[in-house]
Amino acid sequence: MTPAGVLHALGSAFFLAGAAAAFASLRTGSRPAMNAARAAGLLGAVLQVAALVYLGASTGRFPVRGADEAFFLLSAAVVGVALTLDWARGLSIVLAATLPLSVVTAGLGLILFSAAPGSESPGEVSGIWTSVHILITLGSYGAFALAFVAGLLYLITQKQLKGHGLSPALGYMPALETVSRLNTRSIAVGLVLLVAGLVIGYLQARVTYAGEHGWRLDPKIILTTLTIAAYVAVLVLSRRPAFKGRRTALASIAGFFLVMTTFWASIFWSGFHNFR
Repeated sequence: MTPAGVLHALGSAFFLAGAAAAFASLRTGSRPAMNAARAAGLLGAVLQVAALVYLGASTGRFPVRGADEAFFLLSAAVVGVALTLDWARGLSIVLAATLPLSVVTAGLGLILFSAAPGSESPGEVSGIWTSVHILITLGSYGAFALAFVAGLLYLITQKQLKGHGLSPALGYMPALETVSRLNTRSIAVGLVLLVAGLVIGYLQARVTYAGEHGWRLDPKIILTTLTIAAYVAVLVLSRRPAFKGRRTALASIAGFFLVMTTFWASIFWSGFHNFR
């Protein structure tokens, strides 16, 4: 296994250890276990980023060129945001809910990496706007992933409150209004980033594929447009009392599956967005 592969595997292992520690903390109310989850999550994110930095330095290209690398960066980004929210707002429950998601995304990255390991030989250097387009788009996916987590937390918190549960996990749960606000703000940030990424990509494609028109019907572009429309609808409807709260949470969860479908289009369906 390459050095980058070793770092990715170690980072994924730390995510798994962090998720286990967070689960133990939620079951028992143990603060030391939550501190262990924070440390493991931080180490996992640092190792994933370090692997990408190493890959970029060794190849001289933008390090997020494949789907596996995109999954690794996404896993590190969402944990980084969750750690920031934990530190700034005391929302350790967000970190506890995010770590399992990072285990899944990093695991998918490892599967794709093992199936088609990336080369560490020098490659083509990506243009600055291509790099910006990729980073902004992945940032939007990270924001929607956070909305997905917030939607799940809203449903769990609401269920526990209605059932008058006395689980130790309830002590970590923020107010429903706090979770709802995190959900809608994450959607808003994701929309801004995704629209910006789409505009940059569109302007690039007009130059790169001048005289061609087929790229406008690329599955990735169509699905991205649908994703933007869906989240705009969720954001608008979330202001209505009848939709606010539980229905917005359910829509956020459903919307993330559309996001992942859009992401997978880059691997299997897209003609010029294909990672490999």
